[in-house]
Amino acid sequence: MTIKTIRYATQKDAKSIFAMTQAAYAGYRALLPYSSVWQETPEDVADEMRLGPVLLFLQEDRLIGSIRCHIKYEQDLSRFLYIHRLAVLPDYRRQGIGRTLMEASETIAKSLSLAEICLEVRAAQPDNQQFYLKLGYRVGAISLYLPDGSPRAYWMSKNII
Repeated sequence: MTIKTIRYATQKDAKSIFAMTQAAYAGYRALLPYSSVWQETPEDVADEMRLGPVLLFLQEDRLIGSIRCHIKYEQDLSRFLYIHRLAVLPDYRRQGIGRTLMEASETIAKSLSLAEICLEVRAAQPDNQQFYLKLGYRVGAISLYLPDGSPRAYWMSKNII
């Protein structure tokens, strides 16, 4: 029997999260040349962990997925949960791990009485857009533009309460 665990990350996990994220995103380097993931360091991960919970998905004690969550504020001071860097190692994709981490983030948002979850998805990743649409997220405004003026990323959101 394979033991699968979801747990909150601690500062001790920052280097492992960094390494796993780099491995998970490596296949997207040509597709996402402007992503900040390529400049990220283990120290950046540790700093980001102070902004909100990071969930880890482990299989037999091996880190194979993670999701980072931050509480952010709108201009009207309403709060929402921002999802950042959902990552699953390539050999473990399409096994429900991403969905499980997203559902766990919804549980966090509900426990914090947050009515909405928001994230950004790259325009160059239509498969990721479809993944979030299937989970009930809706596409919103363009969040980032490429130098040529075309969309680089879109906001997606889901009301959960």
